[in-house]
Amino acid sequence: MKYILSWQDSAHNTGGVKAKKDAELFLNEEGFTAIKIPTGRVKKLLYVLFKLPFVLMRIRLGVIVVQFPTGTWTILDLITRYVKNLSGAKLVYIIHDIETLRYWSESNNNRKKEIELRLLKRADGIISLNAKMTEWLRSKGVKVPIENMRIWDYDNPQPVRKIEEYNRTVGLAGNLDKVQFLKKIPSDINIYVYGPNKESDYPDNIKYVGNFSPDLLPLKFKENFGLVWDGDEVNACSGPLGNYLKYNDPHKLSMYLSSGIPVVIWSKAATAEFVKNVKVGILIDNLNSLNTELDNINEDEYKIMCSNAVNLSKKMRKGYFLKTALQNLIKQL
Repeated sequence: MKYILSWQDSAHNTGGVKAKKDAELFLNEEGFTAIKIPTGRVKKLLYVLFKLPFVLMRIRLGVIVVQFPTGTWTILDLITRYVKNLSGAKLVYIIHDIETLRYWSESNNNRKKEIELRLLKRADGIISLNAKMTEWLRSKGVKVPIENMRIWDYDNPQPVRKIEEYNRTVGLAGNLDKVQFLKKIPSDINIYVYGPNKESDYPDNIKYVGNFSPDLLPLKFKENFGLVWDGDEVNACSGPLGNYLKYNDPHKLSMYLSSGIPVVIWSKAATAEFVKNVKVGILIDNLNSLNTELDNINEDEYKIMCSNAVNLSKKMRKGYFLKTALQNLIKQL
């Protein structure tokens, strides 16, 4: 038997919540049974402490998938120890984020890093986001089978966007309180931005469009390219969040591509090679050269990128990348 732990996060309109819901949806299509944790902090805690152990004791074979991270570190520690000690199933993680890489890369708080790594090593198998993340996991002593997903799938309810006139426009979707580089973009470069927590004083070349749910956003996004960039600076993706792009699969990348929208992505991002290989965007070292890079693309080249993105979107909308990685992983357990 195959199971997935169904844990509802409290946040809304975020890529992280959307990614977890989509993963659960695609695994349900693969015949996974959901172990549903109730909503609400107290109900979750009571379920994990008093009911989940008895649910797991009845599972004697198969795999149990847990999306990493889930809940607090204490809750995740309990859940994974129960899976390992009470059930007869293998514990599989689908990694969404590694906080040591995202927030703690420059921190001296080794205790948090040690807790996270201990939890990662508890798995019997791991779905990693990409080869760069897997390389980091191996360097930290994670020895279990690992399969790379390569890119997040995206259950996109909106129609794939039709190829439109190439007018060299660029949009950015995301949590805008983390996007510090926007105020440093040269005044001759226009960026259209979507998402929560907008600043009150963007320069004139930063055009705020609105905040939409992950399911509605693909319909509202009108620009030629989606931007994948993070951190504090425009000459490179810097700071902890910028550096995290070297390991992470940004969910905004999947929103763009599943909609048939080509991307502009930092050349050193972990997913840059994927974008290059499937020919769905532009790799860029420095945002200061964005207009030049856009001018170097003619309309025919842009239409080819759009066509490639549409073909890729057909796979992403069906959960191809997660399903394939998980099928390959289970064979090794």
